[in-house]
Amino acid sequence: MNIIYSSLLMKSKPKEISLLETECLFGETVEILDECLDWFYCKLNTDNYHGWVKKEGLGRLEKPTHRVFVKRSFIYLDKNPVSNCLFYLPMGAKLIINNIESDWAEVRLQSNDIKIGYVPSKHIVSLDHIVEDWVAKAQLFEGTPYKWGGRDSIGIDCSALLQLSYQAYGKNIPRNTSQQIKLKKKNIENINNLKRGCVIFWSGHVGIMIDNLNCIHANAFHMQTKTEPLSQIIDRSDHNIIKMMDFN
Repeated sequence: MNIIYSSLLMKSKPKEISLLETECLFGETVEILDECLDWFYCKLNTDNYHGWVKKEGLGRLEKPTHRVFVKRSFIYLDKNPVSNCLFYLPMGAKLIINNIESDWAEVRLQSNDIKIGYVPSKHIVSLDHIVEDWVAKAQLFEGTPYKWGGRDSIGIDCSALLQLSYQAYGKNIPRNTSQQIKLKKKNIENINNLKRGCVIFWSGHVGIMIDNLNCIHANAFHMQTKTEPLSQIIDRSDHNIIKMMDFN
């Protein structure tokens, strides 16, 4: 089954008031494991995350071909920027593209009664597209509100910032810092050796270095995604740095 909403909340329990675990993005696939009333218990195939989602947010789509590569885009009714917007697409959303003509890409929204929409072609790339400067994608989220469990360009948390931006490198990595810290990356032993693309882990938190001094992170102190000197983060942190890794 596929996500058919812009993003779909994945909860810890089949209740509206339960804790938000993560968010599933348009076009991503889930494996249904159980159900309870209006909820399915699923595994998100992108990162193997488990949780409860509302049944209404799932449908059947064909295998995706492209993904959204900008912070946020829209599905338009016609190939015209003044036409109606059907819904928004966050970075990482996956699309079935039928055809690309100049500025517009034709998107198949359902495999049954063939509903079609259009997205600006400059906002998408093929699923296997890779860029070297994945940190630039993290910087697109500057100012995005902090949201615990958020994995959407409307609101995001620290580990989702790393996961979504690193996807630009052509890699799907785990959702949470506790798993991300276990990735086989080169360890940085000396803080003076940090550079763009290095990742800093604290207890329950992660940030991305944009150069040798400054770090971008989605955080509850500013309640947004913010770039600031690493020294400032360290000075106010209750926890020591656990690990520094080069993700380049």
